[in-house]
Amino acid sequence: MQQKSGNKKKISIIVIIASLAAIGIAIISSVIVTSDLFNSDYRIEVEGENIRLFSNKPYAPQIIEECKNDVHCAVNSMQTIAGMENDQNVIDTFVSLIHLYEQNYSCHETAHHLGIWLYGYVKDVREALSYSEQVCGGAIFHGVIQNYVMTQILKGTSPDKIDIKSICPKPSGNPYYIEHWQCLHGLGHGLIGGYDYDILSAIKRCEEFEPGWEQLSCSKGVFMQNVVHNLETGQGDFDEDDLYYPCNAVESKRSASCYHYHVTYMVIKNKGNVQQTFNDCDKILPVDMVKYCYYGFGRQLEANIGTSIEAALLLCQAGQKSEYHSDCLKGMLLTVVNLNTNTDRGFSFCKSLPEQYKQDCYDGLGRWILMLQENQGDQLRNEECAKSENDNYFKVCMNSSLESIVLL
Repeated sequence: MQQKSGNKKKISIIVIIASLAAIGIAIISSVIVTSDLFNSDYRIEVEGENIRLFSNKPYAPQIIEECKNDVHCAVNSMQTIAGMENDQNVIDTFVSLIHLYEQNYSCHETAHHLGIWLYGYVKDVREALSYSEQVCGGAIFHGVIQNYVMTQILKGTSPDKIDIKSICPKPSGNPYYIEHWQCLHGLGHGLIGGYDYDILSAIKRCEEFEPGWEQLSCSKGVFMQNVVHNLETGQGDFDEDDLYYPCNAVESKRSASCYHYHVTYMVIKNKGNVQQTFNDCDKILPVDMVKYCYYGFGRQLEANIGTSIEAALLLCQAGQKSEYHSDCLKGMLLTVVNLNTNTDRGFSFCKSLPEQYKQDCYDGLGRWILMLQENQGDQLRNEECAKSENDNYFKVCMNSSLESIVLL
């Protein structure tokens, strides 16, 4: 809905941006085992964290209770346990911990860190991937692959010599399976670090994958990590004199996925001013890229809406271009459903939107559902799309396609 300029309230909020922490290849935590280990409390103290774990109780709930969503505390606790327990107990604790984080926190950053730790622990990329799941936005996959690539670089392997096509095995059933997507996305995270944040070199390697969906996933990982690196260090492949670089320098087929994440850099430059960031989106050339900036900003802004559709509409309608408000809302939907494999909140989101936005929303859900099924077939799609509010939107959901996709 286009707001009248005379009545529009100036919207300026500080967007809380969850940044991924810096790449850690080896995380070392000194453990002091007190004499109480031989007494009834089995107390273990982790140096530098001021927490205690007890070896006669399940570790994962203790870590959640003591560390909350403190990334370094969680990783140091796992490293402590790894120095004391057998492999099976360590992996069981890791899996339980990830699920507890998924249930209790916004956990993408923490899971990414724990994925980095996981590869460092098992030292085998295939084994580490076997313990990864589509929780916390797939961040375990991202951390595992990122650490694997950076470990090869530290061992002296040229990034040009890393056989990236052998890392993420193709699914035997559904070629669009979500776990394959997350693995390829993690490769993008690792590649740009391997090429010392040279966007064009990293993106060129993504061209080795199948055109379309696979290349899109890899390139999104590259662009995301570039922004994350800037959040953490102030560095990255950017141009202080050109707000839209590198998105205006990559091939046009990659510009959409670039702007999807680059808008985070733009909002930082605008000191969190939502209105100004949308205004900068509106100036992007060519104009057919503007909607992808709105889409990416919706992904970013979802963290500010809670469960309020009113807040979602208020934020997305802050953009002057009403024809792109639906793209902003679709970006929010992506963040809603990407946390795990449960689509219920996504369907609730679409159902609550005003009528003019629903078709695009249900189409987005249909695309996501296509990625959730490990094997091809319509059974899961029918079950999931049946959650649509009526037959018309059921058909929209069922007819969604990932062919010739530009952005997801």
